[in-house]
Amino acid sequence: MNKIIFGRGVGLLGLPYLIYLAFILILLASSFFVFTNINDFKDFNFLSYFGTIKFTFFQAFLACFISSILGFLFSLIFYFSNKDPKFISSFLNFCFILPVIFVSFGSIFFYSSNGILSIVFHWLSIDYDMKIFSLKGILYVTSYFNIALNANFFFRKLTNIPENYIRVLQSNGIPFLKSIRLQLKKFIFSGYSSVLILTFIFCIGNFTIVYILSGSPNLTTIELAIYQSIVIDADLKMAIILGLTQLIIILLISISVIGKTTTFNTFNTFKKSYKNLDKILPINIIFWSIIIYFCIPFLVIIKGIMSFNIQLLFSISFLNSLISSLLVSILSLLISVFLTLSSLYVYRFFLDKNSSFHKFIFLSISMLLFIPSLSLSAMIFYLNFKLDFIFESIWIVAIVNSLFITPIMFIFLSGKFIENHNHEYKNITLFNITSLTRLIRIDLPKIKSEFILVSTTVFVLSLGDLTSVTVFNNSTFKTIPLFISQLYSSYRYDDAFFILSLFIVFIMLIMYLSIKLLHQNDKS
Repeated sequence: MNKIIFGRGVGLLGLPYLIYLAFILILLASSFFVFTNINDFKDFNFLSYFGTIKFTFFQAFLACFISSILGFLFSLIFYFSNKDPKFISSFLNFCFILPVIFVSFGSIFFYSSNGILSIVFHWLSIDYDMKIFSLKGILYVTSYFNIALNANFFFRKLTNIPENYIRVLQSNGIPFLKSIRLQLKKFIFSGYSSVLILTFIFCIGNFTIVYILSGSPNLTTIELAIYQSIVIDADLKMAIILGLTQLIIILLISISVIGKTTTFNTFNTFKKSYKNLDKILPINIIFWSIIIYFCIPFLVIIKGIMSFNIQLLFSISFLNSLISSLLVSILSLLISVFLTLSSLYVYRFFLDKNSSFHKFIFLSISMLLFIPSLSLSAMIFYLNFKLDFIFESIWIVAIVNSLFITPIMFIFLSGKFIENHNHEYKNITLFNITSLTRLIRIDLPKIKSEFILVSTTVFVLSLGDLTSVTVFNNSTFKTIPLFISQLYSSYRYDDAFFILSLFIVFIMLIMYLSIKLLHQNDKS
């Protein structure tokens, strides 16, 4: 293996990937053989955590089911609406990457007993009994993101139905909904198993949502139990055992999918829609109702602006949180960029050599999507504890975030990166082009648009993360999401909504600048 990897021009480019691989192997091996021993697992009282494990998978299966059904139905409405496909897909992407804390507090602001909906119902003399701090609230917020993910998948499939399929259906007068059930089902649902598994993993790894909306000890997931073991009980070994338990279960569920997948075609082009086939419902009314559903959390921005607090804006605590958030996100992005490019290069290197080892490369990176962030955080926290806390919290959070966003970058860029790799390989061999030159002159320009888009996406995801920082925060290190959470926990609701509003406006500005840059790049 070393002889192949450290061939001409590949050694230096493949080094970040090899460092990553060594780190993951050491971390997993240490988790099994150093952090814990067999007696720890024997002493693990499974029955005492049975309710936690049962609730974790119950709410995950339920949220996954809701997300799948509504995602498919929403995609049909979007398709029949005849609206701009790029706008719809971009809108769904934006909803999917919104900070969890924003959607959670936005939902509380709208649905809680003192929220907007309660006020409206009270004014209409209608009883209102929506308990947002409950299983309903957890399912609602968890499904919000995953409905957007599933709807975007199916919508892209619908807009990319082959034109010859459409012509045959139109010429035979077959209703479109009937054709989906009979003829188009295989095309539309091809590749959906990967999205379904990802949806299920995201529903399991909803720590922030449960952390905010769990109103009862009975509504405890494995990740919340891990957090309580570390922060409250100071039982690090129990946290590791719970993390490994969740990790093993998830890998067993998902290994069949990631073992068969070698790439994802994420950036589909949009083709002509199959328009006006079924006049079955007032599509526009339903379309805008769905848009309103996704926009409900944004109402909290109005409350935040009305609660303007200039003193809080210039407070040392807020400024430190802002700087920490930006530093963590920038560091996470830089680590992910180096690791992603290195992994993509090694991945394509084996493709050029017609070696099946490229499947291992893909698997070793994509598996990180299936490892819950808090389980990984628990392992790294215990490792840092054993090393007498030699690593600063900001670096640990940046590494944890980068390990989460690297597979996203890798999967999104892999299809474009390996495009025409056989033809390119012949040319670089013929003209004696070095690996580094190929990367700079050929690869980076080829993936420029996709790179800008996915880099912005993962930067926003890292900026809004609350999971790992809850484990690694201290008196000198906290990010904006944690700062907002602490304001809310201190009953400073107006201040929390004010900072939250500024935070989401800042994220929207980042996304706008990214889209503008993409348009300029397309024109050039």
